[in-house]
Amino acid sequence: MVLTNMHAYAPTVLLTIGLLLCDHVTAQETETGNPLASLKSGSAQDIATAISSLPNDTLAQSEIARQLTLLLNDERTVVEHIIGRETVSERAWFKLLDLPPAAATSILKELPKLETDRTRAKALEAVSRIGKPDRRAYEMILPFCTSDDVYLRSRAISALDAVADHTEESVLKFGKLLLDPDPMVKWTVLDALDKRSKLIDPVIPEVIKLLDDDSDVYIAVSRDFMLPEKLRGRAARLLAKTGPDASDAIPKLKTLIGPDHNKNVRIWSATAICKISESPPPEAMDLLGQLLLDDMDREFVQNDAPEAIAQLGPPARGLLDSLERAKKHASAQIRWELVDAFFAIAPDTAVSRSIPLMEDEDELVVETVIKKFSSRGISEPRVIAAYIRALEKHDGIFDQPASSAVHALAKLGSDATAAVRALELLAKDPSISDTLKEDVDLALERIR
Repeated sequence: MVLTNMHAYAPTVLLTIGLLLCDHVTAQETETGNPLASLKSGSAQDIATAISSLPNDTLAQSEIARQLTLLLNDERTVVEHIIGRETVSERAWFKLLDLPPAAATSILKELPKLETDRTRAKALEAVSRIGKPDRRAYEMILPFCTSDDVYLRSRAISALDAVADHTEESVLKFGKLLLDPDPMVKWTVLDALDKRSKLIDPVIPEVIKLLDDDSDVYIAVSRDFMLPEKLRGRAARLLAKTGPDASDAIPKLKTLIGPDHNKNVRIWSATAICKISESPPPEAMDLLGQLLLDDMDREFVQNDAPEAIAQLGPPARGLLDSLERAKKHASAQIRWELVDAFFAIAPDTAVSRSIPLMEDEDELVVETVIKKFSSRGISEPRVIAAYIRALEKHDGIFDQPASSAVHALAKLGSDATAAVRALELLAKDPSISDTLKEDVDLALERIR
């Protein structure tokens, strides 16, 4: 999970929206035969166009990665729009995210030439998204994990997470970084430990100590980045994944399930108690069901109850009735997360329980359910029939959820022959977008 404070995250939000608004600044084919030369000289517009039009086969070249990294220093404006402006730096950063994992080392070599902590943090953010275990990259990142700048430290630790292997040595290093005084940095470390949860026995005592930490952390990529999360809740979540080895945490966890605490703190503390205990205590399990159904009539309720219940797996079958009732929850976020919980707890009935959500009034719920079915490769006729209904409901205004249904059918290939007629009809609809039409044609080709 990408973490940041609010002033650091706001430009990313504006940039993302801005990129959508400035699609007219599209990439043109690089006319020169030398992409690297095009990145090194010219106006801001010329360089931005060269960045966008880089051929895919050049992205593995170390010199391309290094030049894109240096362009993080270039704050010249590419385009201005109603909510701000896009810079060469921002265009370069988005292209860095397309680079292959091997490019991480090339990016890191240019860090000393970047002019500010913020640009160095952006480069490390790119490494965190494209990196894979790499000892050399690991050694190059370590010095930045103790930077004076909090944001740079957190991005360095996130990058270290991407390139570190899953060994006890790495866990011990992250355990030392967990002593950082800043709660945002601690959260980033907990994310790294979460991926290595089977190896964290040596640092469990430090994680347990964080149950006493009531600090707030603002999470950029979350359901609501304007609201803080509690660091102690993140610690409880990790302990839930750790299981019985964290038995020393039980006394503190029991103090955190009371009504005076933040809802997600209560949810993850109850989940940790259930996972750590030999037999899940009924009172902790009942609390999860209660918190799932809290505020049933509030549209914007957001909590981790469905995700937490899913982590419990089959032992949480007693909560199936609560999950069924939650289909009528006013919060779309609660409703779409029920699918993963059904599959985790009762895989034998999960499809039957989840299909009604394909008729949900919220298009985002339908879209998400389709993606969750597709990720599991489900090809049952009733699921394909639900995809077909999503195609038939397309109204020409928004591609979703029809677009997700098209992608799901394409993925199924010849198993989705029943959808050919519906796809052909959609392809003839004059109101569909060019993008959706291309996707439909590709789906038909794969199915046939």
